[in-house]
Amino acid sequence: MKKILVGIAVLALLYPVVAWLMGVAIERRIDQLSDQGQLILPQLRLTQRSQHGVLTSDEDASYEIGSTIKITRHYHRGWFSSLDDVTLEMSSAALDALTALKPAAAPSSNDGSEHRTFRFLLHSVIQHGPFCGSKCFALAGAETDARFTGPLQASLPMTIRSRFAFFGGGMTTVSSPAFDHMQIGQDVNLSWGGIDSTMHYGARQDWYDLAASVPSLRLEGAKGTLKIDGIGFDVHSKRLLRTLYGGDSRIEITRLNVTGVEKAQNLSISNLLLATQNHAPDGFMNVGYQMGTGEIVTQPLTLSSAHVDLTWKHLGLDSLESLVAAIREAGQQNTSVAPAVRAQTMMAAIKQPLEALLLNQPEMDIDRMSAATTQGQGLITGVIRLVGASAADFEAPAMLLRKLDVRLDVAIDEAFLSSLPGAGANALTLLQPMIDQGYIARTNGALRTQILFRGGQPSFNGKPFNPARSSADPKFRP
Repeated sequence: MKKILVGIAVLALLYPVVAWLMGVAIERRIDQLSDQGQLILPQLRLTQRSQHGVLTSDEDASYEIGSTIKITRHYHRGWFSSLDDVTLEMSSAALDALTALKPAAAPSSNDGSEHRTFRFLLHSVIQHGPFCGSKCFALAGAETDARFTGPLQASLPMTIRSRFAFFGGGMTTVSSPAFDHMQIGQDVNLSWGGIDSTMHYGARQDWYDLAASVPSLRLEGAKGTLKIDGIGFDVHSKRLLRTLYGGDSRIEITRLNVTGVEKAQNLSISNLLLATQNHAPDGFMNVGYQMGTGEIVTQPLTLSSAHVDLTWKHLGLDSLESLVAAIREAGQQNTSVAPAVRAQTMMAAIKQPLEALLLNQPEMDIDRMSAATTQGQGLITGVIRLVGASAADFEAPAMLLRKLDVRLDVAIDEAFLSSLPGAGANALTLLQPMIDQGYIARTNGALRTQILFRGGQPSFNGKPFNPARSSADPKFRP
């Protein structure tokens, strides 16, 4: 019994030291997460960082995104817990695009400046492990409170909880109850059905999984109403090479409605989907994008569906990584530099990695580009690629153009074409000269052609096509 009591006493005496050591470890972990943010968002630029203290410490850091968004962070490490305060400030210049919010934005400083009118604050209390709560056994656990100042003069009803695993990685959950008619600007109200989100991530952020759902979101103002129902996110991602990730993602929206003052401004979209598949067999990345909708209703057009499915193939990982790094470095240049100079710097930075990427002869497959009505559809499939390009070709754009290989297969139902507003009713008359010359085939109620561009020469339906000569032909009246 005496030995047990001595053991408990020793553990009690050592626990403050253990908690302090875990506080040091979690501080480093959070710093790594902040650095990871700069890799994910190239425009995020670190402008200042300072730290002082040993047994307890304070760290201050500042970041900028362009000249309109500033992020400041203060981290205080204590013995048993730490505090992390992050403030995002959006200047009035950034609010120009949000005219509904700007009138209600209260100045957040009394220095006469108009550039700090909106603030978003995250206040986190981090409990050091190994016992970081009644149900938490980990390196640390954190609970975060979100607040707004400016247009939103109240705390956002949101709960953010995080747990940091001992050997790297962790999880974060975000939840919020539903609420109605929160005023976020002059005559602008926000309602939503709450949110439930969970993210798991691995050591060194080598992988992460995210699932989130928002039942509904409604924004009402004097200029109209935006309503979105059934928002869902599902993301699975794994690091492929340094800053490059691969995996699958899906973003789904059951219905989106925009109602304007005028009837012509109304828009309704159902079953909207954005999906990606990103994988890298044998050192080359293949990236697939699927964007699709169900019914789209607007004035004066109604579509029963629309799809854009694209696949990029044979993107060299090393070349793509170098290109992303060049874009990131160029994007972090001083924002006071003139836009023309920044654009020139960007082009110079990406020239070499972009050439290296194109020399791997990637291709873009157009798996499907389509739109349909109840009468029929229009469909385009094909492939675009560079064939036999060399480094010398990039010095002569005309030579590079001859290496471009394009094939587009086009099929349009006549009924679909005639159902389109505007020139749709006269489309067949306008295309008749091309049909007569064999550039377009008209069979079984559909117009079909294959467009090729090879060796610098375009052709339609197997016939060489010269736009200048065709437009001079009296029979050609597009």
